[in-house]
Amino acid sequence: MTVDSYLFCPKGPSEYVARFTTESAAMSSLIETQPLDAAVPTCGDWDLAALATHVGWVYRWAAVALRTAAMPERGAVSRPDSPDELHDWFTTSATDALDALDSVDPSAPTWHPFQPPQLAGFWLRRLTHETTIHLLDAQLTCSMTPGIDAEMASDGIDEYLTVALPRVLSGEGVTVPTTTLHIHCTDVDGEWLIVPSDDGLVITREHAKGDAALRGPAAAIFAGLWGRQGAAGEIDIAGDADVAASWLAIGGN
Repeated sequence: MTVDSYLFCPKGPSEYVARFTTESAAMSSLIETQPLDAAVPTCGDWDLAALATHVGWVYRWAAVALRTAAMPERGAVSRPDSPDELHDWFTTSATDALDALDSVDPSAPTWHPFQPPQLAGFWLRRLTHETTIHLLDAQLTCSMTPGIDAEMASDGIDEYLTVALPRVLSGEGVTVPTTTLHIHCTDVDGEWLIVPSDDGLVITREHAKGDAALRGPAAAIFAGLWGRQGAAGEIDIAGDADVAASWLAIGGN
């Protein structure tokens, strides 16, 4: 994949830490107060307990990677033994991740399963957006209206396109679109052009014409790209609607 300027941690570490702290605490509160067997409408057959376990496990896994600068060994991360332990386990998971993020230099070496650079600042950004998208899932589960910061959502779009999407498209049996897509945030700065090539995706941050275009609030586009279209606002589609649908259908976890 080619990106015109790869941004592994474009915002200051304190911005990511503050967002992570606020949103992980909000998710912890929902785990404590809401029915754990409530179905998550945006995550297949998961209930709130499964969602919380997934997010907490990612927190612990990332904390190990940050502290060891190596891929966590099998069995290095625990899961709660019962639903009664889930809230305390999740809260400890978030604290563990925050302590690891706070104690590491963003330019220090680390391990992660995505493209280089293998630098610790990657986890600041990844865990923040992981929390944002799954807090949205939890809020929808509890019939709450999600609230996603527009500036952070724009950064989340960039991370999805340059980090998550290439990994998703490299999976076995995944069909890579052959069409071009332009994305344009209407409430904050943020424009991207995605062009498939023989070497993968060429992604540029520019105003340009694609076979289709997604226009709308950054939060709506961020949620839509992660497979949650309509969960945080509506996206306007210009050009070929089938092309837009094929890109939105890729989604992620």
